[in-house]
Amino acid sequence: MKLFYTPNSPYARICRIVALEGGLGDALELVRVPLRTPDSPSLKHGPLGKIPLLVDGDLALGESRLICGYLDQRGDGPPSLPGASDWQSQARESLMSGFLEGITNWSREKRRDPTEQSAFILEVEEQRAIRAFEFIERTIPAPPAVPPITYGDLALVAALGMVDFYELVPDWRGAYPALAAWLAAYEALPSVRDSVPTMAAMNPLTR
Repeated sequence: MKLFYTPNSPYARICRIVALEGGLGDALELVRVPLRTPDSPSLKHGPLGKIPLLVDGDLALGESRLICGYLDQRGDGPPSLPGASDWQSQARESLMSGFLEGITNWSREKRRDPTEQSAFILEVEEQRAIRAFEFIERTIPAPPAVPPITYGDLALVAALGMVDFYELVPDWRGAYPALAAWLAAYEALPSVRDSVPTMAAMNPLTR
């Protein structure tokens, strides 16, 4: 299996953590690719150029949630996706995925040249993030002794990693201590520590 990825992609990060926690570290080849370039190796497997992209034989999966479902079947860990009738878990996953989507939009806009940034988008995404922070702080469970490796939990981990990396919400840990304590349980995992965004892995921002 090959995972075409960029190191700072939060969606690729989720897939990488699921693979490692499912015992698939040696079975998954990581192929680092540039974003939005006509010579990306990922384009040999599909026309969209979306990252992450999992390729296994003639199968090409280009959505992180589908990738994690496939890794669940190949690995030896508990499933990262909730059951089809587990609506409470589905709802929680939807919330965390939406939070990650908003943080991704916000961080991307912040990376643009200041003269090209949309004040409207920055305001909308900041307000959405603060509402999410406040809601999650009120509802987050106590720090788990063994952090569950679910897509929803990892979407939250990835979102908070981007908040830290791009310095979107200064001192959020002080403002939201229950959430900070919850995240600390995940930060103790090598798979989470080893996949944090870094300046060395930054891709140039292109349109």
